[in-house]
Amino acid sequence: MKSFRHHARALAVAAVCALALTGCSADEDGEATPAEGGEEGGAQLINDGEILIAMSGEFRPFSYFENNELTGFDYDIAVAIADELDLELRTETAAFGSLIEGLSTNRYDALIASTTPTDERREQVDFTESYYTDGAQYFVPTDSDCEAFDINSDVTVGVANGTTYNQYLQDEGFTGEVTTFESDITALEDTEAGRLDGTITGRLVGLFQIQDAGRDLRACGEPLFTESPAIAIAQNNPLIDDVDEALATIKEDGTYAEISNKWFGEDIS
Repeated sequence: MKSFRHHARALAVAAVCALALTGCSADEDGEATPAEGGEEGGAQLINDGEILIAMSGEFRPFSYFENNELTGFDYDIAVAIADELDLELRTETAAFGSLIEGLSTNRYDALIASTTPTDERREQVDFTESYYTDGAQYFVPTDSDCEAFDINSDVTVGVANGTTYNQYLQDEGFTGEVTTFESDITALEDTEAGRLDGTITGRLVGLFQIQDAGRDLRACGEPLFTESPAIAIAQNNPLIDDVDEALATIKEDGTYAEISNKWFGEDIS
């Protein structure tokens, strides 16, 4: 897999070159490649030999900046995927609510951004198999009298813009007030400060904030729903097959478990 299927594809491309007798060149290993646009019939990449993966950079511990360096679970998975594909990794960050549009307009090769497949998102991009499972959790200040989230209550709830948590409140007819943020972490900060009654975000994110950042928050009730984020790829891009295969490989060889245990102390697949 680390050869990015070069051998099989080189044969196919060589055949194309032989028929066309033009538009082809040879790489350093003597393998024929199309002059532009990546390997004929294969994964479409913005830049040959490189995979550009986007994430929010504001979803600790999945992607965030520490000492001006991008890090986190999603980032480490991106590193492992790129390594398995034998491609150079380049990353970009943007507001979560803008990532799907960015991918669909070819600004990125892929999103490893804790993005849950939904019908609406599937209309714009394709998704690999899931790469972890989490629950949507309501977090409140430690001294709150909350026992369970009530969709019919008049509380003020924070969510990140463009998330499934925001969509859940809309779909279920939440009767309280919704305040949206660019980052789940900012919503949790406002909840801790008493400016919100609570925040709905991923259970893993909230618990990490409580344990790692020492936030004076707690989970209220059971998870509202379970979701299984996947890696997003532009529609009809054969790259999805390569990424799915790479994902399966890092799960089988222990790389995924090592990354997961580093961040969560358990395998979250």
